Amino acid sequence: MYRKILLLILCVLTLNYSCHRSSSQRNLRTLPEPPQYFSEGKAEDQGSVMPVANSKNEHIKIAFLAMETNPWWTPVKAGVMEAKELLKDFNTEVDWIVAGDRHTADVFGIAIEAAMAQNYDGIICLAGDEGVIPFINKAVDAGVAIATYNSETNKESKRAFFVGADNYQQGRICGEKMGQLIGGKGKVGIITGFFAVEAHELRRNGFKDALSEKYPEVKIIGEVENTDLADIAYNQANDFMSSFPDLSGIYITASGQFGAATAVRDYGKKGLVNVVCHDFLPETMGLVKEGVIQAIIDQSTKLQGRDTVIRLYNYIAGGIVPPFGKMLLDTPVATPENFNQYWPD
Repeated sequence: MYRKILLLILCVLTLNYSCHRSSSQRNLRTLPEPPQYFSEGKAEDQGSVMPVANSKNEHIKIAFLAMETNPWWTPVKAGVMEAKELLKDFNTEVDWIVAGDRHTADVFGIAIEAAMAQNYDGIICLAGDEGVIPFINKAVDAGVAIATYNSETNKESKRAFFVGADNYQQGRICGEKMGQLIGGKGKVGIITGFFAVEAHELRRNGFKDALSEKYPEVKIIGEVENTDLADIAYNQANDFMSSFPDLSGIYITASGQFGAATAVRDYGKKGLVNVVCHDFLPETMGLVKEGVIQAIIDQSTKLQGRDTVIRLYNYIAGGIVPPFGKMLLDTPVATPENFNQYWPD
């Protein structure tokens, strides 16, 4: 009995020592000054950035905080797993951690604190709204390197850098495309993921701004939130079409886009209701090929996993500072006409 108790005490002491040693190592590390928060641009090594030497052979732990609520996360995870495999030879662990089912601070803030408690040296997270900023700043003050991807706040935080698309510009491109498709006038409905997520709001506002500036005869007849779910988007698209028989188009700012597009096809409105949306995925690109989706803009989704992990490792292990605070990725636009250029059979 006493022997079991002694062994238990030794295990606890060993665990505490290990955690303390990891935390101490992190606190002793001096992280480089990050680039200016709002600076932005594209890196020449986008998609090809590789790990630098871990000259001190430090054991580095990186947590990638994510969700798995829809197919968009599949290529993100594939990118993270590619980076994880590359970093095995650099004494670095990379963990894919499902934070929850919403982009918001009440989910990701808790996940950041949990990762800090597990002594991660680096944390990669969404910054869906300003509520996550105190959690990011607390982690950085504790010596943890933070990078964000996909969703970024307009208010400054202490994160090192962001990897993703210019969401406002993506929305503007979609607005201009919609205006062209419907001949500069008509009725359009908007389905957004979350009104509370800044990235989705940037797209929605960019879309509306482009239409109001260049196509003032286009009328927005409704704006709804689908919480990134395809079945909800399907029903919302049906509601738009039944309420407005002369509907010209539907714009989907985030996920669930294949649900809305499928509703247009099932309603018999293919080619009559123009669908403009985001992300090259098997579920969406098949609908582009069919001519149900008329235009789709990508955000280099896999690289939001791969490049963010490797750049954060390089920042921690080698003091490599990215050239911009916002590392913007390519955002090509596919249509039924140029489909094969981006998604060959």
